[in-house]
Amino acid sequence: MKVQKTLSYFLAVILTVSCFSISVYAEGIGACTHMAQGRNQEQTCSAAVNAGLSFVRDEVHWQTVEPVKGQLSFPERSRWVESATENGINCLVVLSYGNTVYDFGKPSQADLDAGGAWDCTLPVRDGNPETTADDEYFDAYIRYVDFVSESLAGKVAAYEIWNEPDIKYFNTKDATAADYAEMLKAAYRTIKNNDPDVTVLGGAIAFETAFIDGMMKAGAGEYMDGLSVHYYLGKGAPEKRARNRLDEYRDVLVKYGFDKMPVWVTETGWANSNVDEQTQAQYIIRNAVFYDEFLLDYGIEGQYFTYELQDSSITSDVLGGEEYENSLGLYKNDFTPKISAGAVKTFNSLTSGKKLTALNQTKFGLFYQKSAYVATYSQSGKTVYVVWAESPFNLTINLPDTKTTVYDMQGNIIEDNVPGGEKRIGATQSPVYIVCDSDPVIAELNFMQKVIAFFVDIFRILANGFVGW
Repeated sequence: MKVQKTLSYFLAVILTVSCFSISVYAEGIGACTHMAQGRNQEQTCSAAVNAGLSFVRDEVHWQTVEPVKGQLSFPERSRWVESATENGINCLVVLSYGNTVYDFGKPSQADLDAGGAWDCTLPVRDGNPETTADDEYFDAYIRYVDFVSESLAGKVAAYEIWNEPDIKYFNTKDATAADYAEMLKAAYRTIKNNDPDVTVLGGAIAFETAFIDGMMKAGAGEYMDGLSVHYYLGKGAPEKRARNRLDEYRDVLVKYGFDKMPVWVTETGWANSNVDEQTQAQYIIRNAVFYDEFLLDYGIEGQYFTYELQDSSITSDVLGGEEYENSLGLYKNDFTPKISAGAVKTFNSLTSGKKLTALNQTKFGLFYQKSAYVATYSQSGKTVYVVWAESPFNLTINLPDTKTTVYDMQGNIIEDNVPGGEKRIGATQSPVYIVCDSDPVIAELNFMQKVIAFFVDIFRILANGFVGW
């Protein structure tokens, strides 16, 4: 009896399961595309469709819309919205970057030397009636916002106001969070006047929760329909940091009473200068599930974008440590698909329109704990289990007595017509999908299965000489 109690306590510490009872819709993975920077719109939209994207995020640059002071029009490179919508893709439009046709938009050499960009002066008002260049610039930005939002009314799903105002490069003259909040307020009112039902996102921050705090303190929360955030984890797996980052952002919203405000991740990703293509694909999918868990946990809405669709200027075959920004794509520079393109397509096609109803986590390991995961997506008698583990681990889950198919991360069938009952899954870092024509069933190990799995795991550790530990 003493041995049994000791074993039960030990397993309770080593093997735990967490799940949630509410649900949110999964809208799938979107991607940033940069068609406004001159990339081929036809090829880009075709690649987006082939990757099964639900959303694209791109810019309509102020400087290209107003290359001559007071003359606004849509250049060809800003007509990507038409290309995307014609292909059935939702659009998030970034209203960003400065305009050097205005004196206030021209950076000083000191600002450039300090790391600011030549075309990223954020519009501000200094409150001094004797200085007018800042007012002219601010008013011109709002006219540009008015022109774009009126022209695209009813055609786009969302706008994002500026890009990464919390870093010097995109905020050349060091405008404050309060300055950004004033710009956001004016832009929000203008957009809503033209397109009342469109979503307007504020923030677009790269790093600092302090910037979110500052803009919220200045009243930004009343003038945005959601917070947009960017985060990158370098070489790290999403299990290590993703939820913490998201929770930190939301904590600021809660502080100011906006606990139900949507949070959109409009940039995140892994570069092939840091990780190989297989790992990149694994991390993108697993990170998307953790984002859905975040939405599920708090009962909020949002949308997830990986950065980016296509490598900027190189292929992943010729990478160096300095090539981070150029190797984040789902496709290589010549539109050759990477492993991640197929992985995103599979995730979107199998989970689209379904609800995440639970994320079960099973911890394992003797000295350094790792986890295996079963995410449950379901809708109207259809269920998809997304299964993976941080290191190889055998999971047993209960399947219904109905048509069931197991797919790998690329959408290839591993096993078809799987019988109901207990199914043993060799979970690895690459997610697999178990697709069932039924409502969800409990997907966790019973006590004896946990005991067996524990000793199998110990044997694996010893047999492999603690590799990875």
